[in-house]
Amino acid sequence: MSEELDLLILEADKKKAQLAQKTFAPDIYDAYQERFFYAEIFNSLAIEGNLLTQREMEEILSNDVVIPGKSLSDHLDVVGYRDAILQSREYVNYRTRITEHEIRKLHNKMLIAHRSLGGEYRTYNMMIRGHRPTSYEKVPYKMVQLAERISAPEDEHPIETIAFFHLRLEKIHPFCDGNGRVGRIIINTMLAQAEYPPVIFDVNDKERYYKALEAYDGLKGNPQIKPMQLFLVELVIRQLDELLAL
Repeated sequence: MSEELDLLILEADKKKAQLAQKTFAPDIYDAYQERFFYAEIFNSLAIEGNLLTQREMEEILSNDVVIPGKSLSDHLDVVGYRDAILQSREYVNYRTRITEHEIRKLHNKMLIAHRSLGGEYRTYNMMIRGHRPTSYEKVPYKMVQLAERISAPEDEHPIETIAFFHLRLEKIHPFCDGNGRVGRIIINTMLAQAEYPPVIFDVNDKERYYKALEAYDGLKGNPQIKPMQLFLVELVIRQLDELLAL
């Protein structure tokens, strides 16, 4: 680890220990959970270009309404993302190891706008923001290899492992659509399993998030892991601060 990453991880772990000693009134914590749930869905989908507002998404999920003037696909993406989050919570509750099967199951839950593609690996090569992901013929093998990588070295911090896992998943880009969305759900699943708070990838942080992904692509030199690790630990600290302030 770099000195900067070392210090941020120490800060995150210190605040995590403080949070473990904190007691929340049920109504306050429930209100936080509800706010987080809608914010998580809104921001992750907004990163991908969904045009619904957070308030509109709340209306769709709470009252099963259709928002006039907004696309059907945007509506279905909201419902699918909700369903995938609920599935991921089962993985947390039952300490389910994130394997190739669990990733495909989450993707299938999420991609209700294109049900035939849900959980299915792509069958063609593609370009994403100027880089070519793993050749489609190698995707099944690379996904099995990735799942095995979760068993991290003992000297690697969980946040480091989770950031690297996300970089590898997005580099493989196993699905035709929805790779970023399912990847961010997996990050939060793995964080919760490691007893860190799930985070929000704020749409205002989109540029930094994409730069961290691009740094690993290696288009401008050797692939770099640290930008994503730094970004993720800062998101964890941001969420810890919010919880400690309740």
